[in-house]
Amino acid sequence: MQAGDVVDVLAASDGDTDPRVVATDAIVVLVSEKQKAPGTGGDRVVLVALPAHAANDVAGATLMQTVTVTFH
Repeated sequence: MQAGDVVDVLAASDGDTDPRVVATDAIVVLVSEKQKAPGTGGDRVVLVALPAHAANDVAGATLMQTVTVTFH
């Protein structure tokens, strides 16, 4: 994943079998570097650009749910 990619944002709570689409057509602005320290896991931070309403939905989803992005 790199800046300029177009992604959808999905969220799911523990036990959910079907994730829900929180936002579509988000533009990737920044992707954090892969952590090299042992025990840090493979998670990376992805900053995406969205209209205000969709950005609020994504921010709210991250407070209580696991969020992932999918490529177009």
